[in-house]
Amino acid sequence: MFFLKELEKELSIQPRDLGPNLRHRIKERLASEVEGKSLGSYGYIIKVANIPDKAMSKGRLEDATGEVQYKIKFVAIVFRPFKEEVIDAVVGVCNELGFFCHAGPLEIFVSHRTMPEDMQNYNHETSRWVDDDKKMEIAAGSGVRVKIMNLRIDANKIFAVGTIKDNYLGLIEFEFPSDAVE
Repeated sequence: MFFLKELEKELSIQPRDLGPNLRHRIKERLASEVEGKSLGSYGYIIKVANIPDKAMSKGRLEDATGEVQYKIKFVAIVFRPFKEEVIDAVVGVCNELGFFCHAGPLEIFVSHRTMPEDMQNYNHETSRWVDDDKKMEIAAGSGVRVKIMNLRIDANKIFAVGTIKDNYLGLIEFEFPSDAVE
């Protein structure tokens, strides 16, 4: 799920950023460019953890623009989901086909066909999935434990299809912050 990954990136630094705080400016610029981005099969970069001291190449001056090109090796914390992994997520949208939930940047679709047999009642008025006993409801903002059945990895996004039709999966009881629901 979470890994430390050594990566490399080439950055162009403006002449105004050159000076005694160059290393700090490079770290800020690197973080703003890569954090929150998907690297396809590597996963999502959560945070730049470290830039080792000798990880920056000597700058190469671009004659036309005055910018300095640096190759930077860095260590990042990446989020990479795998097939068959169990993950906690927040339900975003419910519809008659199932529901979409989010675990950080990962979007997971759970079809009504991959829900337990007693959870096949969709309430159109309240946009909720309700069990036969009407004791459990899955709605926007609910916490769910989902098993990833399949992944599709694009260049900029990772999509997943999940199930709650297994032991210890489904609705979980803990509160999410109100800003976690999209």
